[in-house]
Amino acid sequence: MHVMFDNLNWAAIEGIASVAGAVGVVISIIFLIYEVRHNARAIEGATVQSLMSLEREVFGLLAENAELMSMGGADPASLTEVQLYQYERGVGTYMSLVYSAYIQHKRGLVEHEVWDAYLNALERHMQAPGFAEAWLRIDVGYPKSFQHLISKRFPKLLQPKAIA
Repeated sequence: MHVMFDNLNWAAIEGIASVAGAVGVVISIIFLIYEVRHNARAIEGATVQSLMSLEREVFGLLAENAELMSMGGADPASLTEVQLYQYERGVGTYMSLVYSAYIQHKRGLVEHEVWDAYLNALERHMQAPGFAEAWLRIDVGYPKSFQHLISKRFPKLLQPKAIA
């Protein structure tokens, strides 16, 4: 029995074992890449779902205050002090939704197409003079990077003559 093991080509066996080990490592890496991509897609899906839930809440709140939001968007000077405060909170609530989408987009959890949809919707709101005016009063409550993005994206809508 001892003679049988002495006749084996140990170099060839070690070579085969090394190749088998390398193949195993490659298969493991491929599996890990698949899992990471799968998890990233799941996280992105959960993020979009979370944004959609937040969006429903924000839009519900704005719809409950539709008259105030409409009046404030058209002519904020016509609002009482309390109404103006409420209107600015409505604008802030909407902008917080957009900011949440912005952060998720920066982290790669929301696709460009989804982020563009948020910016397109925001542009429609920014065209209301009262909305743009309210944003300019509350923007200090948001990070500089977000303030810069909004001012860069909507420069004409945020100029004093456009708001007046």
